[in-house]
Amino acid sequence: MIEKLIKNRTPYLGKMILKFEKYPHYSSSQDGKLNKVHLNLGFTKLVSRFIPKQVMEGHSNVDPEKVKLIEKYTDGVIGTHTFGKNNEYTLENSFLTKEGKYIGDIDRAWWYFNNGMTVCEEYPHGVAIVWNTPRLEDTIVNGQDGIKGYYGYTHRGGALFTIGDRIFDEKYNPVVEDYNEKEFKKWWKKYVKSYEKGDDFDKKWIYNDGIKSVIPFNKRGKHMIKNWEDARTAAINMSKYLS
Repeated sequence: MIEKLIKNRTPYLGKMILKFEKYPHYSSSQDGKLNKVHLNLGFTKLVSRFIPKQVMEGHSNVDPEKVKLIEKYTDGVIGTHTFGKNNEYTLENSFLTKEGKYIGDIDRAWWYFNNGMTVCEEYPHGVAIVWNTPRLEDTIVNGQDGIKGYYGYTHRGGALFTIGDRIFDEKYNPVVEDYNEKEFKKWWKKYVKSYEKGDDFDKKWIYNDGIKSVIPFNKRGKHMIKNWEDARTAAINMSKYLS
């Protein structure tokens, strides 16, 4: 069986298949989810896809061992989320805070686990705590605790904020005095190059946004991040901006 030869990188139980596909980064009820690209030939790719049992048999079936890992290491739980005026809608296998706040589906939870993230109780739907070492290990890294930073995200993108970065401020207009001169010159060259290469639509957008269109989110702000509270604030600000 293919399942014995290829590791299942999804949180589901089901069936593994191999296919040649040019654009494999999609999910569907028939073909399941991309598991891994094994061979990239340019014009096509050999990939493994995983078809969860809920697709084949009409009911939800996640891997209970992976649920245990999620609940052990992410500070979240897998459960049922109800919503609507009279709670008439239900989402099974949802990723929730321990207080029951909705974060996302089980794929989001598995993403947290694989990237060393835990739930940010202050803003669970859009911010996660990222760790240098597993949260349960009492390990000091570079003289600090195991926290790497706070990750702000939406479906449109994300960014990690750590001590030494900037507190993201969507209204901030960058000025050279706030940055290292060499760093600012690098962004200015990138800005000019992007503008020159853009079409009319791109040029209008880049011109209106100015140089901040090429400055990373974790560098867009006047004030430095001095502690983890600042980092959390920056991640929340960015998540709200992209929502």
